[in-house]
Amino acid sequence: MPFSVVHVSDVPASDSEHPASSPYDRRLTGPLGITRFGLYEVDLPAGAATVPHDHRDDHAEDAYVVVRGSGWLVVDGAETALVAGDSAGVTEEPERWFRAGPEGCTLIAICA
Repeated sequence: MPFSVVHVSDVPASDSEHPASSPYDRRLTGPLGITRFGLYEVDLPAGAATVPHDHRDDHAEDAYVVVRGSGWLVVDGAETALVAGDSAGVTEEPERWFRAGPEGCTLIAICA
């Protein structure tokens, strides 16, 4: 089939091969049959954080779209506050991670 549809809640949260994999991630790429980039829903409870990582080895870049709540994108130690509706992109070199605000945060992460 040339397209596929999945409901995010039908995809179990689990670790994957992404360097920032955490129990908060739902890797949507496999269930959608996508092979050229990584697509994740990351649902962080209040104060939780993703794993600090970079993409120097695989030369990937990350894009993030905050869809619920708020948090901080930390890039090489510099924190940037993001709220629902904000998006951000990070090139391969810097270390990056995301920390949820007091109400938690849901974001879509694209790794390509």
